[in-house]
Amino acid sequence: MGVYSDYLSRQLSFEELTNERKAQLKRISTIRGRSVLAFASDVAKNCPNSIDYSDIVPFSDQLSVISGNEIDIILETPGGLAEVVEDLVKLIRSRFDKVGIIVPGMAKSAGTIFTMAADEILMGATSALGPIDAQIVSNGKRFSADAFLAGLDSIRKDAEAKKHLDIAYIPILQNISPGEIQHCENAQAFSRTLVTNWLRDYKFKFWKTHSSTGKVVTDEDKNERANAIATLLCNHGH
Repeated sequence: MGVYSDYLSRQLSFEELTNERKAQLKRISTIRGRSVLAFASDVAKNCPNSIDYSDIVPFSDQLSVISGNEIDIILETPGGLAEVVEDLVKLIRSRFDKVGIIVPGMAKSAGTIFTMAADEILMGATSALGPIDAQIVSNGKRFSADAFLAGLDSIRKDAEAKKHLDIAYIPILQNISPGEIQHCENAQAFSRTLVTNWLRDYKFKFWKTHSSTGKVVTDEDKNERANAIATLLCNHGH
């Protein structure tokens, strides 16, 4: 019987599950030789579960009682606000010299951005990251900034090819302001900048030589590779 089936068959109470979870976190901490902090949302529940500003105070509170200069963050999230992730990473990096991020399930969108701030990323066969394109909320609707900009570009290319604008696009374009377009572009640039800087400064910190040539890795090499990865992760259609 698998671990998951075993838990189901035991029909543990909430208190028993809590104790079991703490025991497993302690096992991870012992194996890794460092403190562990779980930062996870229950994506199965029909309630707000994205990273937002309400997470900063409790996250900071949990960090304040952790000793040592190394930490692992167990991360499970559908995403959220990149601005908040930036604040959380600043809190972590001001306290710890070595940071590992463990993704047992998924860390999408802003969760992927968060993951790129680690020195070490640990994932399993079923773990998943996602595109880092910003999620925009407008008129009560949430949508991908990359998909929004790609849609506009598709309309532009169609109009250039046909030498006129399809009448079906007119009501769509009338509801889009230049400010919304700029907001999406700014959000994309922000996500790309965070990932580029964090990969270069943290993940690539211990990258000393090229595995293919044995040549010394330069700061320019790190920056180019980080920028290429960030650009790829920003592409929602990839």
